[in-house]
Amino acid sequence: MNISTIKEFMKRQKLILIGIAGAIAVIAIIACVLAVQNHFAEERARIAEQSRIEHERVLKEKQDKARENVIFSMKRLIETGNAETALTVAEKNKELMNDELEALIHLATEKDLLLRIENTSKWNYSEMAKYYARLAALEPSNSKYTKALKGYDRKLNRRLEKKLYARAQRLPMRDYKANMDIYAELMRLNPTEGLYKSKYERYKSKYDDFMKELEKFGDKPEKTSAGYYIEVEKYLKEKSEFPETVQMERCTDCYYTDKGWLVGCNYSEKNEVGSRFSEFLWFTITNSTVQKVESAGTYTVN
Repeated sequence: MNISTIKEFMKRQKLILIGIAGAIAVIAIIACVLAVQNHFAEERARIAEQSRIEHERVLKEKQDKARENVIFSMKRLIETGNAETALTVAEKNKELMNDELEALIHLATEKDLLLRIENTSKWNYSEMAKYYARLAALEPSNSKYTKALKGYDRKLNRRLEKKLYARAQRLPMRDYKANMDIYAELMRLNPTEGLYKSKYERYKSKYDDFMKELEKFGDKPEKTSAGYYIEVEKYLKEKSEFPETVQMERCTDCYYTDKGWLVGCNYSEKNEVGSRFSEFLWFTITNSTVQKVESAGTYTVN
């Protein structure tokens, strides 16, 4: 190996070492930069966390102070007989809720209901039952409230029973469905009363017979959206000399008679000279067909 070759080799080795040293230096610089950045990031995070903790501490102190004031106010209001106002205070401060405040709301609710009961007539069964129902739900273990609720429920049932029975006495005997329904309700209110059961069974039997009787007349005619019966319109057009001029007008409700379904209708049509006239007639319908036509004065609708 000659001198020039050795010098060239040494030169290349020197360049490689310089490159390695430069790379190491760059890596070291990058590592330092990253370490500094990480340090700053950690410091910022630490400061932010301290700020958050301090903010929460201040907020908690404010909430605790506000809650303390609310609780103090509620206690004073409850003690002075102003439970309803205490509940209003609690309603406006829902964000401060905790176990102590919930317990005060519970107490204020109970006090308020008891005050309402005290100021309500003992004869006002519905209001008294409502208040005791809320108390019983609030304090399920308090037998006093449950017992009072049952008592007022019984009084309400007896009062309703009397009203329903009085109403039943005013019902027409031929109104089988209404009588049947009212005695069914009376049976529910007082299952031990034999009269209600016998009355119910009697009217149910009559109603069932009545419904079976109706079957021979076919379906009950129904008004169209325009307020008339298609069966009547069809009949009038079949009987008219000028069916294209028939116009249906107001019609009554549909009634039951011994002969079939009875309806009354106004209609108009033109005569042979082109003059339009109106008329009201009664129509008896069975199985969707008009069977009988009678004048306006034949029946009166109450």
